[in-house]
Amino acid sequence: MKTKIFLIAGFTVLLFTCQPLQAQFKFGVHAAGNLEAQAPWGQLWNNVDLYQGFLIGGFLEYKTGLKLSLQTELNYQKKGSKITSTIEGNESTEKREFNYITVPLLVKVNFRDETLGDKYDFSFFTGPYLGYLTSANSNLKTGTITTDVDIAGQAEKKDWGIIFGTGVAYKLANDGAIIGEIRYQMGLNRVDKLDTDLRNKGIGITIGYRF
Repeated sequence: MKTKIFLIAGFTVLLFTCQPLQAQFKFGVHAAGNLEAQAPWGQLWNNVDLYQGFLIGGFLEYKTGLKLSLQTELNYQKKGSKITSTIEGNESTEKREFNYITVPLLVKVNFRDETLGDKYDFSFFTGPYLGYLTSANSNLKTGTITTDVDIAGQAEKKDWGIIFGTGVAYKLANDGAIIGEIRYQMGLNRVDKLDTDLRNKGIGITIGYRF
């Protein structure tokens, strides 16, 4: 809890401190729908069903004046996995839900397509992220029986990895912009103390507004 309060307070102070520098700093909010899996090192996913997660949060972008910019974020993110199998003739589905506060630090390369005019800015970006687990649980449904188990004790508290993505920003008349992105997030740290091979993997579409 102390870590979450510290992150939220720090991000808020950073936003207000940077208000006079709006020519260089831009901030905004975004949300994403993600397809998540927990797979061993070196695999995008391990032939299991994809779990439907999401992301919601805010970001702060610093433009260098060239084609490069730096972006940091504070997000609440739901990750996890889904496994469907058959047990004694009954279909069984286990959903493992891991909730995180995540803080990425991204390096963005920005460019424009002259044929589309100056309304559109395109970007490629990559960078590390750090996540802190807030809760974890397992939901097992077999036939008509559903069992919920708190598995936070067997989950690693920290998650970290690398983000890759591409995006487009459509500029509005009020100097704001609507942003769309496709992101792939590759976890590098184990997420389960019992199964040390598993890492978080996810791909999603992010929609946001930059002020």
